Amino acid sequence: MVAPLLVAPLLLLFAIFFVVPFVEIMRISFSGQGGALAGATWLMSSSLFAVIFLNTLKLALTVTLICLGLGYPAACFIAGQPASQRGIYLALVLLPFWTSVLVRTYTWALVLGREGLLNASLIWLGLSDEPQRFMFTPLAVHLGMVQILLPVAILTLVGVMTELDPGLARAARVLGASPWRAFWHVYLPMTKPGIVAAAMLLFILSLGFYITPALLGGPRHRTIANLIDLQVHQMNDWTSASAMALVLLATTIVAVVLLRWLVPDRTLHGGAG
Repeated sequence: MVAPLLVAPLLLLFAIFFVVPFVEIMRISFSGQGGALAGATWLMSSSLFAVIFLNTLKLALTVTLICLGLGYPAACFIAGQPASQRGIYLALVLLPFWTSVLVRTYTWALVLGREGLLNASLIWLGLSDEPQRFMFTPLAVHLGMVQILLPVAILTLVGVMTELDPGLARAARVLGASPWRAFWHVYLPMTKPGIVAAAMLLFILSLGFYITPALLGGPRHRTIANLIDLQVHQMNDWTSASAMALVLLATTIVAVVLLRWLVPDRTLHGGAG
């Protein structure tokens, strides 16, 4: 009897802030002219949606890979530190979360703008004669999203790495394996649950990014979230917007199912086998 009471507040919040709004939006959207069929027809006939959807998937994939490539070595370093020092490094990783995503995104606009720090540095070093265009490019969007999501990758990986037995890698070294071989055949496979969990989490978060692509990418580099906002606030087309939201939801479900298929439940919490 105690367990259901403990879970009840969470279920209530989930129902109020997710289920009810989602059902209401679907009801309003599908009760319009043409209903769900109109939204599905627009999706299948719109070349704009196809291009933006593919670009969103590509952006989410590249950001995920970059965050994993940068976050894995940092997580290895933090996990290898004594517990007393590990807390300091984790606090530094968490430090960006104390600042709003909007503020961090505007900071990149100040750095990458025509009069920003990057252009000023290039001109001062003699590497450029005039300001270069960094804003409203894929580079700007990737930099902003990676900076925001990198702590997520590091924290997810550290949570798995700290639960591993470091003696296994040392045993491989004692038995004659080189440092690279011990890492590749012993340590890396043990961290697979963390890699897969971080990858899926990063990919899912990247799919729904709105503020960073809107401010740093501009109209030329819209994502699905930006297109949904455009359809709702400028075109007043709730039917098409709801259809795109369902596509995003379906993509997220596919990613979660893929995670559950790649890594069993028992290995998603840091277990090695």
